[in-house]
Amino acid sequence: MTDGNEQQPKPTGVTRRDFVKKGAVGLGAAAAATNINLISRAAYAQGGGTTLGLGIVGSGGRGTGAIFNHLTAAKELGIDVQLRAMGDVAEDRLSGALSNLKQNWGAQIDVPANRQFVGMDAYQGVCAADEVDIVIQTTPPGLRYLTLAEAVKNGKHSFVEKPVCIDSDTYKSVLASGGVANNKDLAIVTGTQYRRETSYADAITQLNEGIIGDVTAAYAYYCAGTLWHRGRGPADAPWSEMEYQMRNWLYFTWLSGDLIAEQSVHNLDAINWAMGGPPARCFGSGGRIARTAADYGNIYDHFSINYEYANGVQCSFMGRQYPGCDNRVENRFVGTEGTLDIQPNPGRTRWIARTHDGETIDINRGTDGNNQPYVEEHKALLESILNNDPIQEIQECADSSLTAVMGRESAYTGKFVTFQEMAGGDQRRRPAEPFVPGPVNQEDRYKVVPIPGTFAG
Repeated sequence: MTDGNEQQPKPTGVTRRDFVKKGAVGLGAAAAATNINLISRAAYAQGGGTTLGLGIVGSGGRGTGAIFNHLTAAKELGIDVQLRAMGDVAEDRLSGALSNLKQNWGAQIDVPANRQFVGMDAYQGVCAADEVDIVIQTTPPGLRYLTLAEAVKNGKHSFVEKPVCIDSDTYKSVLASGGVANNKDLAIVTGTQYRRETSYADAITQLNEGIIGDVTAAYAYYCAGTLWHRGRGPADAPWSEMEYQMRNWLYFTWLSGDLIAEQSVHNLDAINWAMGGPPARCFGSGGRIARTAADYGNIYDHFSINYEYANGVQCSFMGRQYPGCDNRVENRFVGTEGTLDIQPNPGRTRWIARTHDGETIDINRGTDGNNQPYVEEHKALLESILNNDPIQEIQECADSSLTAVMGRESAYTGKFVTFQEMAGGDQRRRPAEPFVPGPVNQEDRYKVVPIPGTFAG
């Protein structure tokens, strides 16, 4: 971490639109691998309806929702897809999800007992299953580096929810997996759904085309209410510490990345999308005010971060989870000729551009074409596989995930943090593999609330 006393970065004279053309900043990694053949659209048609096999690791609410989204996308595209393998750390969650899916999708759910995998190593069984072509990965964020590495090792295409990393080490890991996927012609689509919503994409296009002139500042807000807590299990058979943390993963940094990564990464990703890459450095603060009980693990309940981009533009981020308060989920861009406000709402996102005098320049161009971004993600994945043009978007999601992580680390430590410092560092905020009950039972550091000025970066 830096101490903030070094010279401040100065504007370079490069406009934001020039900066966008340079592309995203990040570290790439590749590994030697054997190419595999994709199923082309022509081959799919000639095969008389060859069915693609789907597997999922992490069958909670988001995982079950992702299966619904994927099968809906396949139906709209006229592609046969069948869920053939499932994995979860908890048998009751897997069986409950499987029952729900069978009730809604019938014959498209074919997951016999020998393809139901339970435990911390369940991801290995799903990814190794010969019947599976695509693996949906909706584990807690801190485990997604493991599932992605296993999927590409086994030659599977991937849908990975956001965020995809929670520290420097997992950032490097997912980029290395991206390199393997490239060498094997495997698709990786991530869950940054704003990028696949008509109105949101239209707003960014308008911004890039100068609807408010050159961008001089940005704001990102993710101020929401509190989320669920699942307790400690049955009174007569309470969960082990590991199972407790896994079932309440939101509240532990090593599993969630904290709320700024787990929840707010969408809005930070939108800023990076508009700016053409991640920020150069940040400075922030945060803490616990509304959620102080030990049941809420070691995460914060609010963050305030100032991000600085290489071209001199700064973004102010505010995120919190408070009960009974007004909510605000929005991005704002300020330009030389006006402002652009985007209020995300999947399928119904609104945006409006105004002059500095408050006059409307334009509003919601493309509203009638709004789509369902959660479904569009899976359409894009399937189309890219069948067209022999696999999407590979791990870099953008990894960079935005690390943008959230660097903000968290600045708040935790009270220090300035740079992107390259995090991208090239060796920070590790999780127990060592293999994940067994021992590490989180014995090591208090995975339950300690960070105190700035005393917390190690």
